[in-house]
Amino acid sequence: MINQAIIVKDDFVVCQDTEHIYEGDFIVNCNAIMKVFMASRPDEVEGGTLFASGCASLNEASLIISANLSKAVFSREPLDSEELCAIELLKERNVSVVFNPNIIIR
Repeated sequence: MINQAIIVKDDFVVCQDTEHIYEGDFIVNCNAIMKVFMASRPDEVEGGTLFASGCASLNEASLIISANLSKAVFSREPLDSEELCAIELLKERNVSVVFNPNIIIR
């Protein structure tokens, strides 16, 4: 699940959510990624890169695909079968996936 998220396009931060208040069920955890998408126009994020703490759930992967992002960088590898499926889904939809434990979103 993603706790914090930021989208970068053409070397500029398009939108971000850095409030660390996301715990509980998937709807709450999807809020971080939903807030960054809703804070911008579709053309602002299309082709951009998502940097996120954690790893995507299936619902979050669907949001990433819907936003037409070209790349997703997560702070950790998948921990369970849902996250593994989410990563496979992203790859199937031609979203480049990278894992970088050095990501710190502030």
